[in-house]
Amino acid sequence: MIIKSSLTLSLLIVLTVGILSHFSTDSFAQTPASTTCDPNAQTLVKGNTGEIVVTLQNLLVEDGYMDRHFVDGDFGPGTEAAVKQFQTDNSLTADGIVGPATWDILCSTAVSSPSNETSGLMNCAGDIAATSCPAETLQTPESSVYKQITAPLGIADSIYSAHKTKFLGSKNISSTPYLVTEEHYSDRGILKGVGNVTNNKTYISTYLSDELIQSTGNGTIATQDGESIAWVNSALGRPVNGTWVFNEIILFNNTESKSLALLNNSFGLVKSTAGNGSDYIWLLN
Repeated sequence: MIIKSSLTLSLLIVLTVGILSHFSTDSFAQTPASTTCDPNAQTLVKGNTGEIVVTLQNLLVEDGYMDRHFVDGDFGPGTEAAVKQFQTDNSLTADGIVGPATWDILCSTAVSSPSNETSGLMNCAGDIAATSCPAETLQTPESSVYKQITAPLGIADSIYSAHKTKFLGSKNISSTPYLVTEEHYSDRGILKGVGNVTNNKTYISTYLSDELIQSTGNGTIATQDGESIAWVNSALGRPVNGTWVFNEIILFNNTESKSLALLNNSFGLVKSTAGNGSDYIWLLN
């Protein structure tokens, strides 16, 4: 049976808010108007400073590669790391040099969503926007949960990935004081060590604003031979480049399945993109 107690969901919501602070302390603030961008701007490298660097950093913030707290007009190691990841995600040479090709894509509207290596940027001391911080520079409360998620969240480290989602239907539950909906989806994905699986999902989503959705969900991951494991989760979503992106925490139940035993009583982080965007799960224990 899937865990449905209000205590479990409350715990998930608390953990979600706490853990997602690692993604960006400003990640759910309302996004300002798009930064004016000149694709013919000067080439920038680490060490440059000034308004043109502020423009670069604001563009990286808008595309989800930097936390707004690091916009300071100084092209330091954090900015360089964000540029390299942007270049990697957009099939450019990841040299950290912002030349014509990088400016051209930064200034275009068809920018790839940031990979999961940048979705977990933390606030480290100085100009270091990274997925992990030295213990003495991590600007977060000390707890076992936070310590467990200081490893980089790279796609290669995910235990589950899905690239095809089927929308099964939705209905409105309430319209006041916020719109609340119930939505059903089915993903086809790959679970490491298992192979092809189906992930059937149900979400109750509360639209808190045009920039923020809070959801709780439950579902079942099933193998091709009928073995399955249930889960519950809590998520916060925000629009990135016109598409809703959700950062979530997921808690798996127990199962008799030998092939799915690696998920028993485990919890992890999830990044999912609305529509047919990619979904990933990383285990934290």
